[in-house]
Amino acid sequence: MNRNRLKVLYILIGLFSLLASIIWTYKSYKSNSATITYLVDSFIIILLVVLLISKNGKARKAVDHSNYLEWITDGNIENCSKLSVGIKSLEDLVKLAVDLNKRVIHDSKLGKYFVLAEDMTYIHDPGLTNPLIDNKQQLGRLLIERGLIQPEQLETGLYYQKRIGCKLGESLLALGFVDETILYSALAAQQKIAYYELDSKREYTDTTWISKMSINKARALQALPIGSRSDGIVVIVCGDTSKTGIKAALKEVFGEDVYIVAGRPSRIYEILEKLEHQIKEEDGYTKLFREHRTEAYERLSDKEWEQFTSTYYIGKMDTYLFIKASGLVDTLQLAQLPNKEIVISWLIGKGLMNGQMAYLIKTFEKLSSKQDKNARQSKVIPGVMELLVEAHYLTNEEAVWATQKAQQSGWPIQQVLVEEYLVAAETIEYAKIILDTQRSIISKAKIY
Repeated sequence: MNRNRLKVLYILIGLFSLLASIIWTYKSYKSNSATITYLVDSFIIILLVVLLISKNGKARKAVDHSNYLEWITDGNIENCSKLSVGIKSLEDLVKLAVDLNKRVIHDSKLGKYFVLAEDMTYIHDPGLTNPLIDNKQQLGRLLIERGLIQPEQLETGLYYQKRIGCKLGESLLALGFVDETILYSALAAQQKIAYYELDSKREYTDTTWISKMSINKARALQALPIGSRSDGIVVIVCGDTSKTGIKAALKEVFGEDVYIVAGRPSRIYEILEKLEHQIKEEDGYTKLFREHRTEAYERLSDKEWEQFTSTYYIGKMDTYLFIKASGLVDTLQLAQLPNKEIVISWLIGKGLMNGQMAYLIKTFEKLSSKQDKNARQSKVIPGVMELLVEAHYLTNEEAVWATQKAQQSGWPIQQVLVEEYLVAAETIEYAKIILDTQRSIISKAKIY
């Protein structure tokens, strides 16, 4: 039966039962047997709520799956011996897959989603909402011993947990018996790991760690590096320190010198969101380019690299492969492109590239075609000034004047352009990204 029809059927049955019980209550009231009827009413209401939550949960899983169909491939995962890390949501797993240029594999037999990376496997299990909040009776005993909840509150939490089918920690949170700080600090004590309460008033603006771990990966791992101690050890606040493989995964990224402390997941997500917004506000393309550790040529397959360089040496540029190598657009998003000949207009139409970057790329394509054969064979790359002049951001006279001004003042030429309001700093950064991408593709020997 269709899910929506089944859901409607359960609602109608529940409402009919509730209406019948109300009529029965009215009649029973006259016959002085209302107490038993009230109990029946309560049971029916609880049953209705449980049924709705259960069906909504299944429907939500189906919706989550359908929302990300373009990123998901069906398959079977057998005998996976790699280090594995659990990811809380399918959305986070998809974002991580995009970062890693991987597909999400859905194993319908296991009911789980996988991203297979070179060093480890990332897993999302819809049946586990948050492993950290499920420490069975140990959690309840710890909270009672510390005087954070009363025994009767624990009993209510356990009853709610069984009825609704959630984790104990989640039920205690939902009932208002504990807050996140109490819950996660108690769990940290249970695991014998330090707890760190992230300061909501402090600005965590250090983003140097992004060169090693993208924000999407940090979100998936529920991890926030907050700085290095005087001995060089990186302190990382982690929302789920009980995850299998989480410590090994973070050490893999940052090396052995890491110190992991527990923290509130909601605060970690909040700060990561602010950092992501800050990066986009400052300079989206430049920051995105810096996030990638790989060289531009490494984003192309051997065949693609050979195709790009062969066309380059005859005075042409493969715009699609250039954009793929730049890392400015996710590979999975590029895979949706219907026709490589319209890549620029398609990216603009989809909101994946702004007009200035698109214009500068097309201008660079034209500039490259003007180079003579010897320059291309010698792997000579045009400079920033040449690109800006070709794009008409600078006139020839302004370029000459700026060069002379730089020589007289001792300033870098790009500083002169910005200080004298000839070219915006953002435009120069965009030009650098384009030139750095081209330089990487044609000047680095391909590693086989």
